[in-house]
Order: sequence, then structure tokens, then C-alpha cells
Amino acid sequence: MNPSSTGLMSDPTISNGNGDSAIALATKLHPTTYWTSSSNNTAKNYFAPAPVTSRGQPVRLSTDPKGEKIVYACGRTIVMRSLSEPEKAWEYTGHTTTATVARFSPSGYYVASGDVTGKVRIWDAINDEHILKSEFQPLSNRVADIAWDMESKRIMAVGDGKNNFGHVFTFDTGNSVGTVMAHSRVINACAMRQRRPFRAVTCSDDTKCVFYHGAPYKYANSFHDHTGFVQDVKYAPSDEYFVSVGADRRIFLYDGTSGELVRQVAAGDTEGAHTGSILAVAWSPDSRYIVTSSSDRTCKFWDIGEDRLVSTTVIGDGSKSPEHQQVGNVWAGEHIVSLSLSGALNYLQMDSAAPVRVVAGHQRTITAAALTQTQTLYTASYDGQLCTWDFSGRLPLGIATPASGSLGGVRVEDAAVSGELVALGLLDGQLRFAEASTVAAAGAVGLGAAPRSLVFDTAGTAVIAVLQDDTVVVVRNGQVTRVEFSDDVSKAPRVVAVNATTSLVAVGFEDCSVRLYTLSGAALTPTGVCIAEHNREITALAFSADGALLASGDTGGKIIVSRPESGDIVTTRWGAHTARIYKIDWAPDAAHAASASLDGHVIVWSVDTPSSRIIVRNAHLGGVSTVHFLDNDTVVSTGADAGVKVWGFTYE
Repeated sequence: MNPSSTGLMSDPTISNGNGDSAIALATKLHPTTYWTSSSNNTAKNYFAPAPVTSRGQPVRLSTDPKGEKIVYACGRTIVMRSLSEPEKAWEYTGHTTTATVARFSPSGYYVASGDVTGKVRIWDAINDEHILKSEFQPLSNRVADIAWDMESKRIMAVGDGKNNFGHVFTFDTGNSVGTVMAHSRVINACAMRQRRPFRAVTCSDDTKCVFYHGAPYKYANSFHDHTGFVQDVKYAPSDEYFVSVGADRRIFLYDGTSGELVRQVAAGDTEGAHTGSILAVAWSPDSRYIVTSSSDRTCKFWDIGEDRLVSTTVIGDGSKSPEHQQVGNVWAGEHIVSLSLSGALNYLQMDSAAPVRVVAGHQRTITAAALTQTQTLYTASYDGQLCTWDFSGRLPLGIATPASGSLGGVRVEDAAVSGELVALGLLDGQLRFAEASTVAAAGAVGLGAAPRSLVFDTAGTAVIAVLQDDTVVVVRNGQVTRVEFSDDVSKAPRVVAVNATTSLVAVGFEDCSVRLYTLSGAALTPTGVCIAEHNREITALAFSADGALLASGDTGGKIIVSRPESGDIVTTRWGAHTARIYKIDWAPDAAHAASASLDGHVIVWSVDTPSSRIIVRNAHLGGVSTVHFLDNDTVVSTGADAGVKVWGFTYE
């Protein structure tokens, strides 16, 4: 779930990221960390999401001229990350709709990125602010690919539209410098020759490749060699040739200047050919080899000079799962990367039959998270993917480990933790358990309805769940028992929390109240304490570690702190959010609490000075779903942008 806020902000001093002050976590966890100062004087460590993919649709990956960074789209975010150190990443969040493609300019100073509405934004790739240079709308629908000319002055954008499927324009003024024509269906890819004479080529679902002379770019001729969708086209770094690949599983080589067909690559090698659609192709820096990525779950290396297959890399250890289908690739220096449908970035070597490294991550909104006692963060996303992140120093910081076992692609609604055991409440009404980065194959429990909120009891032997059918159940030893309220509660329960010190159970209700209970068997007995200061539905509850304080949040963004034993109000001044509170977490010393909200902000609150707060504005694009304190000074958050971020604070 998610965050928002307005209000006064304290003026904290921030460490330099070298192990000082609040950011000491950086060196405690792992010697290699990447802290950057943000506008609100906090510091963040950004662990990037994976590229968003769609079955049967190619995904465009791009690298900078030095071959050091890769750039791709994930939701509304454009992600840049280091190829040699993929845990090092940056983000651009200027798009207001789903981004589809991003390309570095040959100069390396700019990135052009497109979205589903046909807009192209050109922005600075060097400075942390990523200042927008210009924005244009060359298409009326999805931008599928973008290409730059050798001077970094002209851009070709192609994809889908009502009146045209592509356009060529100047990057600064948007003036037209060419016409993309002769296609009758969506254009999948484009490429521009990086030396004179200027040339360009496009490929489409209409089975054609179209060749252009420029500048200005004008139609020269069409090629009808493919018999299926043409998925990708690429010029060699030498610009002597370009190649096209498609759903017909064939590869064609053309002269880069005249556009004449040279040959079909390895036409006589029927045994080595792909058995599925080829969705992407990339050239080696010396223009001698190409690598192709296919839906048959393989990547193949081809020697263009000798016209032969060199080697084949199998993704997924021979698994037939669709998640291992390959939908994109890039070749930058010594780094060869192919993209799986699952979002995994597979690092390849020509002489290796399997990937030498796999970098995973989330592709969709992170909907739930739980932090274990040994500081392993479990994160679950909208598409049912479960990953773990190690913050104890046992593994490299910032690298996701996909959990073993499967959740069947079902969304996780909430998660709870007891020691190292994690309970996962799924949308299909199943309660699953995970431990040691593994989802238990057995022990799933049917709750009867999807859960809204989960929590372990004090002993860690039972799970209390608030369900979407407005009931509360206790799961103990695989048995589900409906909880009976002994008081007269007319409104539906929404969220539950347990005091680890006193075993009190707090339940937040639709009628804006928070009531305290003791749990005995399957009965909740009221203590007589009721917090009624909220005027919106309760959505978040959290006890402090010492059990002395209870924080409750509602759909209006207001948080109230009270004493659970007596019901006395500590403060009602935590009201800087402007939308639903999703999660609240307390620092170990109970001096501060952090909140996650739909408004996109993370706010750290002070108990001693309620009017003082540290606001991390727009922490996650689309909303913040969870927050957890790693120590008294460090918070890890997740959000709708599928990313994981670590924030360090110092308090005055």
C-alpha cells in the first residue's frame, strides 16, 4: 500500500555516505554502497526494479557510448544502472504515463525516452537532476523504439499511431527532418547509420523493412524477405551492415549503405536455427559477431564473416517455463546481456552454455514486505514474485535473490514475520509460509477469503488475519478458527496489530475506531480501551518495540499515537500526509516512527517533538507501500515503482 504529505520539515544534517553519522549502515552492511544526496537532505540507496516485459513483445535495452550503463523502462520510471555493478542505479521519474523505451544519445549527454501516449522526452543523463531538455509528441500511441543520428541532433521515433507509425525530428526544436512511411502496421524497431552518408531502417509487423536516405530522411526502398513480424533491426558499429530478425526465426544481412540484401545468415544450418521467434539482436563492438535472443529460451552467437553459428546459451537450465523466454538484449564492451520475460538480466559469455550471472528484481508494484530478525527483507510484488534482500552483510547489498518455490503468480496482500518465519497472505485466500528465502511447498492454509492484514501472535505460533469478508481468523497448527468479538462491534475490522510485550491485540475498524483486546483461544476480549480520535477508516497499526506506544493511521493520512494500556493520547499532530496511510513502523528505541502513504512520501516522526518531522517527498513514484527501520537511523521503503530504497537520517 502507499504514502503522502505536506507540512514542516526539520533541517537534519546528513552524513556524507562514507560511514559517518546515520549512513554508517552503508559500510556496516557492505563495503560497496552508492549514496546520493537528495533534495530533502536525506540520503538514499536505490535498488532498481527489473525491466517491464510482455510476452511476445520485444523490449529495447540501450547502453551509453562507453558501454558502462544500461537504460530501460519500468512503469513510469526510466532506470539507469551500471553494467559492471548492477546494484548501482539511478532513476528518472519525469513521465506521467507508462514509459516504453529509452535510448542514450551517441554523445552520452542525453537520453530520449518514450511512453504509451506517443510522447518523447529528452533529458540530461549526466547530472543527478536529469533536467528536461525538451518534450514532443511524434506519435499518437505507443512509442516502440527510438534511434539517434551520429550527431546527437536528430531522433527517429517509431511505434503505433493513427496517422503515422514514425517520425524524424530534431532533439531541441522538434522540427521535422524526415518522413517515416511505407508501413501498414505498427513499427517495432528502427536504427540509424552513425556515419555519412546518413541512412536509416525500420521494421514492422507488416513483415517489411523500409530503408531511408537522409538527411532529411526519405523513403528509398522496402524489403520483403521476412515472412512474419520483423521484430528488430540493428546497424553494426562499423555501419558496413545491418541485420533484421523476426518471428519467422530468420536473420537477414544487408549492406549498410545501399540497403541491398547480402544473404540470410547461416541459411543452411537448420539444426542450429532458433525454434521460436527472434525478438532481439545485438552486434559485438568489433562488428564480427551478433547475438540473438529468442522466445525458444536461448541466445545464439553468430559469426557474420564466416556465416555460421558459434555457440548457444540456454536460459533457465532447460526449463520450459515462459519466464525464461528472451525478449531483449544488448552488447556493450565485455558485457553481453539478454533479458528474460521474468525481467531477469542474464549476463552471457560466448563460450558459456549458461548465463554467468543473473540479476533479478521486481517488475510490478511491491505490495507487501517483511523484515526478519536477521535483517533479511522479503518483498512481494503485484505479479506474485517474491524476492529477498540481505541487509546483514552476508550477501552483497542491493542484489535481489528470487525466493525458491512459487506463489503461482498470485498477488500477496500482506506479510507478517516472526523471527525468520514469514507469513504471506495471498489474493486467492491462501496463507503461505517462507523461510530462508524459500516458499514452503507444503503447509498452505485456506483462509476462506483474501486477507487485508496479517500479524503473528506474541509466541509466534499463530497468525491473526483480518479478511476481506470482514471477519477475523486465527490460524494455528494449520487450523483456521473464526474469532468472535465479545463486545458489540457493528463495523467491519480493517487492520490488526499485536503488542509483542503485553500480548494486547489492536484492531482498527471501518467506523474510525481502534479497540484493544486480549486473545484467548479464538475469542477477543475487550480491555475497555478505545481510541476514537480518528475521523476516517483505520488502515495501519503499529506497536512500538517496548509496547508502550501504539500508532494508528487512517485513509485521510492522519496518524495518532496513544498508550495502549490506558488509551491516553500522546499526540494527534502527525498529520502531514495527504492520502491513505499504508504502513507504520517504529524505530527500535521508540523515539521515532516512519510512515508509508499513497501520496508517495516517507515521513519520519518524532515522539518528543511531534511538530518536527523529516519528509522524503516523492520517495516512490505512485506511492509508498511499506517502511521498515533497519536501525534507529535508517529506513528501507518499497513502493509502486517496484524499487527498494534505503534512507539515512540524523536527528537534531
